Amino acid sequence: MTIELDARADHGTVIAAPTSAPTAPISIGRPGFQVAIAGDELAQTFPIVVRRETLRDAQRARSLLRAGSHDQAKFVVALEVEVAVAPDAASARAAASAAVAAPSDGNSGTIRYIGTTHGLITLVRDIYAAEVADAVILIPIDGVATERRIRDQILPVLAEQRHRVA
Repeated sequence: MTIELDARADHGTVIAAPTSAPTAPISIGRPGFQVAIAGDELAQTFPIVVRRETLRDAQRARSLLRAGSHDQAKFVVALEVEVAVAPDAASARAAASAAVAAPSDGNSGTIRYIGTTHGLITLVRDIYAAEVADAVILIPIDGVATERRIRDQILPVLAEQRHRVA
């Protein structure tokens, strides 16, 4: 609960009036929080998709792209993030290592997260809250195992918060 103080000059008294805090932050001029898996129908609706090696580079790209838009609330810049998630970080690293043992040498030019589902939820929320991107497209590194975890454990949690700022 927030207390607002009202100083009345006519009597010199201070009155404390309780006010209720908003239940969720309000974001004006910004699209709602969206997360999709690469290849899904939602992922294909994002008008602009960026790949950057660091979150700071992605944040700069989003800022530049949105600067020219007249309708900020509908202008979505999505960031691709390669992911491998497992019940523990060591298992995720092992799965990612096996999947990336290809000639690409693991340097894809985009953000990569390897860890737990809880950590990925936190990362995606932070990407939105820090205005790094308006949407995130998750690209499973190790295929079906990560995709299943994203659909079962991550998307339902994030869907609840779609219209809230982190």
